Amino acid sequence: MENLELILTKYILGFTLQSFLLVFGVYTFNRQKLEWKEYLITVFMVANVTFFMKLLPISVGVQTIMNMIFMYLVSVIYLKMQPYITIRSTALCVVLILLSEIIVTAAVVAIYGNEAFLSLANNPYKRHYVGVMANIVFGAMVVSASFLLKRRGEYHRSISK
Repeated sequence: MENLELILTKYILGFTLQSFLLVFGVYTFNRQKLEWKEYLITVFMVANVTFFMKLLPISVGVQTIMNMIFMYLVSVIYLKMQPYITIRSTALCVVLILLSEIIVTAAVVAIYGNEAFLSLANNPYKRHYVGVMANIVFGAMVVSASFLLKRRGEYHRSISK
C-alpha cells in the first residue's frame, strides 16, 4: 500500500503533473497556441528527464537548473518557440514553482506547526504530499495567468514559426 501511495504522490501527481503544468506554463507565458500532439510529446520528454535527473547523485538546485535548460532547449528546438521569450517563460515557471512550494510549506507550518512539518518532511512516503499541494498551487497560478491573458486579448498572439 505504501508503494502505491509513493507511486501516486511522487511519480503521477509529482513529476507527471508538474511536467504537464510546466509545459503549459511555458506555452501560456510565451502566448503561443497549445498544439496537443507537440504538448503531450513534450510533457512525456520533460517527465522522463525529470525522473532520470532525480536519480542522479546531484543536489536539488542543480537538478532544477538542468531541468530548466532541458525545458528551454525542447521549447526552442522542438516546439520552435522564440528563444528570448522562452528564457523568460521558463524562468518564470521555475520561480512560480518555487513560490508555490514556499506557500505550501508556510501554510503547513502555520497550520500544523514546525514539528509536524519536520515529521512529514522526514517520512519518505509522506513528504511528497507537500509537492503535490505545491503542484496544485502552481497549476492554479498558471491557469489564472492563462485566463487573465485570454481576457486581456494578449493570448495566442501571432508568433512566427
